[in-house]
Amino acid sequence: MVTRFWMVTGLLLCFATAALADAEKTADADKLADADKRELWINVGGFSSHINPGKNYNETNVGLGVEYRASPEVSYMAGSYYNSVRNTTTYAAVNWQPLSLGAWKLGVAAGVMDGYPGIVRGGTFFAALPLMTYEGTRFGVNLGIIPSMANVNGAVIAQFKFRAN
Repeated sequence: MVTRFWMVTGLLLCFATAALADAEKTADADKLADADKRELWINVGGFSSHINPGKNYNETNVGLGVEYRASPEVSYMAGSYYNSVRNTTTYAAVNWQPLSLGAWKLGVAAGVMDGYPGIVRGGTFFAALPLMTYEGTRFGVNLGIIPSMANVNGAVIAQFKFRAN
């Protein structure tokens, strides 16, 4: 089962490498675009791969959400998804991503979420995680790492999104 974690991690790294090749082209196009343009993205959920997969986690996390990029460094997101313990999670977060290279952004997402019985009995709690984002012309992906701690089994996550405007 640990092999599956590394396979998914490797797959995400392959995707990232392929997207970096496209990032240079996108960077040139971005320079020509209006720097103050706001973007609206539709999030459709994604996948997770847990460090300890022996607990029969759901790793296909279908959902629906919106992400509003207010500036090149800041975006706001909210939505719901079917989480790893087979409950619905509702979330709201702000992404601060001050580092960028072409279509790639790196920073942290912080916000509130619920739906995990092992954390405040499924109630609302604060969460923060490192977040790397690729945003092409119409397609994007948020890649995150959830660290293992207390009642949390760490995971690598991928959330897919499509540009609405």
